[in-house]
Amino acid sequence: MFLHFGILLLLSQGLVGEVDVSEAIDGDSRIIGGQDATPGMAKYQVSIRIHKRKREGHGCGGSIINEQYVLTAAHCVFRKKLKDMSIVVGSNKLSKGGDRYMIKKLVPHENYSPRTIKNDIAIIQIEGKFKFSDKVQPIELLKEMAPVGKKCLLTGWGYTDYNKITVPNNLQMLEFETLSNDDCNKQLNRSHFTNLLPLDAGQLCVKRPKGTGACHGDSGGPLVIQDDKNKTVQMGVVSWGVPCGKNFPDVFSSVHGFFDWIWSKIN
Repeated sequence: MFLHFGILLLLSQGLVGEVDVSEAIDGDSRIIGGQDATPGMAKYQVSIRIHKRKREGHGCGGSIINEQYVLTAAHCVFRKKLKDMSIVVGSNKLSKGGDRYMIKKLVPHENYSPRTIKNDIAIIQIEGKFKFSDKVQPIELLKEMAPVGKKCLLTGWGYTDYNKITVPNNLQMLEFETLSNDDCNKQLNRSHFTNLLPLDAGQLCVKRPKGTGACHGDSGGPLVIQDDKNKTVQMGVVSWGVPCGKNFPDVFSSVHGFFDWIWSKIN
């Protein structure tokens, strides 16, 4: 469990028919309070594995954004060593399947602050290139500011039970609703983490169903939305939250807010 000034950084240690993301967003999908995702729904999903001695565990989530790069949170890679990490894609199960890639470079945002959890965005470059298939595909990034009050979807392998430290084998999905930063600041002002406020243009908030939410292991994971053309695009990266499933919004790094920074690192 990784705690930072009492705030939860959402890190972790430790076949059915294909479903489109749009169907999942419209369905009853509630990570803590989540339900199993399916192979056809999150082909962009990444598991960042942490290696300690001869043991391996899921550390963070991430998303494939092109043949060589993964998008994740800065706190997932900050001061980490390449040899202690790898990337697994193409499987919704932590225990088996998928393709493994070694890491060539870790690029956390230059202004990432562990104290304020601002600029919590990072790029990972893999060795070689991803082999795209019917189970592995990149996700497009949202260029515009995310609309307020719209359904969106998070996938990840974060704890499904915070108290029992239960890590799911199956990828989980959870539906949220976007929230304005002004409303989010007001709600989080009731928490013990006012030192992290106000949120800036590089952050966004989502409202979660009661008793659900992101948890350890979901960090760096992709929050996606349907754009005006019904295309699935990534709008956020899991950053921090009030642990876990409490009645507060979860905070994400905004893809829109860091769009230029992301492209400057991968082009």
